[in-house]
Amino acid sequence: MKSLRTIFTFLILFVFFQKSFGTAQIPDFLIYKGDTLSIQANPLEGYFVNHPRPDSIFEKYGNHTTACWRRYIGYWELRNDSLFLLKLQGDSTDFDLSMIFKDRETDGEIFADWVNYSILNPYGKLMHYEHSDYWSTYEFEREFIFSNGILTGIKHYDNSKSKRSKFTDNLAMLKKYIKEHIDYSNITNAPYEPAKVYVEISHVTDDGIIDSVTVMRGWDKERDREAARVVKSIPEWEVVYRHGKRIQLPWIIPVVFGKKEE
Repeated sequence: MKSLRTIFTFLILFVFFQKSFGTAQIPDFLIYKGDTLSIQANPLEGYFVNHPRPDSIFEKYGNHTTACWRRYIGYWELRNDSLFLLKLQGDSTDFDLSMIFKDRETDGEIFADWVNYSILNPYGKLMHYEHSDYWSTYEFEREFIFSNGILTGIKHYDNSKSKRSKFTDNLAMLKKYIKEHIDYSNITNAPYEPAKVYVEISHVTDDGIIDSVTVMRGWDKERDREAARVVKSIPEWEVVYRHGKRIQLPWIIPVVFGKKEE
């Protein structure tokens, strides 16, 4: 998780505060009780654990956007507690399932007997966005639990205690806040010298107050202390729940020093 959320590590090379993740993905879809649900899973990939993945077919007929690394969008149906693959959508047409499945009949649908794991359906308000695969968090989650393609249970999760923050939603605002709140009266050692201190937000209260930080890469005692103070002074921070439980997403923030000549 930590490597997924170290948002600010590459700022030395690029523009200040730039996320460095893979692209969020177009989901597969599950038809359940007449509703079409987005799912944070790609059940077909489990089939390829024990069968060759026809990459040449996916490359030829598939979706080539960065938001669809797998090259297809799967449509599934949960019917009579059994999971079926209905179709695979490519770039402009559906795949012929017989080109994918060589070990079974493909008469309109495929029973997904290889699925032995959970499939998550997020719904409600977007509570926390991640520009990477299926890491975004929503207000509620429904977990479908399968054994050999048969539904064995459904769990429901409430993430509504999550709180968004204008500082995590708007990184330009965060940069501005940090720059404006550095108190150079606390820097007596070469205040005009450019310097960067990297501070990790270690813990946030349920109310979104930063109450613990750690200097991950320091400069000197004065700047390290001031950088920690500035980050802790940020008036609000995101609170994230996933699967109904509070999680702490690590952020590493560079505090850039360099008082302007007067």
